[in-house]
Amino acid sequence: MNNITRVALIGGTHGNELSGIYLLKKWGKNNLFSHWPQLDLTQTIANPRACERSVRYIETDLNREFAIEGLLDSQRVGYEQLLAKKLNYQFGPKGNSPVELMIDLHNTTSNMGACLMLLRKDVFNIGMAAYVKERMPEATIFFQDNLPEQRKRFLVSVAQQGVTVEVGPQPNSVLQQETLELMETMTRHILDYVVLYNEGNLGSLPTEFEAFQYTEDLVLPTDDRGQRIAMVSKRLEQKDFHPVEPGETIMETFEGVPIHWEGNYTAYPLFINEAAYHESHSAMSLSQRIIVRCADYF
Repeated sequence: MNNITRVALIGGTHGNELSGIYLLKKWGKNNLFSHWPQLDLTQTIANPRACERSVRYIETDLNREFAIEGLLDSQRVGYEQLLAKKLNYQFGPKGNSPVELMIDLHNTTSNMGACLMLLRKDVFNIGMAAYVKERMPEATIFFQDNLPEQRKRFLVSVAQQGVTVEVGPQPNSVLQQETLELMETMTRHILDYVVLYNEGNLGSLPTEFEAFQYTEDLVLPTDDRGQRIAMVSKRLEQKDFHPVEPGETIMETFEGVPIHWEGNYTAYPLFINEAAYHESHSAMSLSQRIIVRCADYF
């Protein structure tokens, strides 16, 4: 793979997720972008109007507007739909972008800690995951390379390579020091890795590391009027990436009837009760724990 030199740092894709917004402000004010002179490093606030109002979006979720067919559809003229086309022009076009890496900075209300979310399993991404995990053991590595192509509608999908830094728990429109520090630490490690990757100077990476692989999403049950009739079980609250065995309670109806996990594998939930997914009645996403062997990729 060619060197990664053009790197776009993105904050404010969702206007009420403040860590990325303020990390870019902090680095800009203190000229910290110059710490990586080997990189052509740019910074962008993706949805400034949503940031001004401190809301996730104005009309539609910007981070779901980057499907190629949507970007090419002249009938899609909503605020975020047009903004997505503008960003695709700025960083793309998708599928032929000159931007070699995009890092999108996000917060979640779920207790996911510092999570590095990756869309591919290739030498570059596996090396990044191993490098970050070795230097930041508390970090969680999450692969969603098995998402169907039609669901890869994220802003980072515009660039040649895209990763998401997802840090929580942090309430919407709130800035917390610990969360900001976790995001800054992970982002620094990613940029350090890119420089070393370009130099061919990674040294010895760990032979293997723990990660989690996306499997499916679970939604809360609703009645015929679309109203929820259950909630996430309290035993799962704030326990992202903790194991759930088949048959264990994961939700409970308002009448107190337990709803059990009916899968046939040990699941590791994430985005548990994420506030932003209220409209879709999402309860959580599920993953499986995997061990990634670096020798399989290098």
